[in-house]
Amino acid sequence: MVWPRTRKPSTRDLLRAEHRPHVPRGSAALGRAALLLVLLLAAALAGVWLMRHQGEVAGRVQADELQALRVQVEQLTAELEDKRLQGDEDRANREQLMQRIDSMSAEIKKLKTELAFYRQQKPGK
Repeated sequence: MVWPRTRKPSTRDLLRAEHRPHVPRGSAALGRAALLLVLLLAAALAGVWLMRHQGEVAGRVQADELQALRVQVEQLTAELEDKRLQGDEDRANREQLMQRIDSMSAEIKKLKTELAFYRQQKPGK
């Protein structure tokens, strides 16, 4: 295999090479390490922000659910109070009807007694 020949450097190339800043190999590794450190720090900050943001979203969702449950409790409390009032009203109506039935039964008994008395008073049949 034949290797390609390299050309002889010109004076212009040599001058450019002299004035080009030289970065030592150790500095390049240090730059990469610094870049990696900056990237890791940015990723950590993004993770913290994401966790905080998710916490706020979860907090808002829980607050909305809590508010909905409070509204539901108020509705159920009002419904329970209505049912209690309806039950009290039904009980009072039942008691009133029982009193009327008792008074009518007493009146019927009295009328039967009077009827029996008048039948006895009726001259012989």
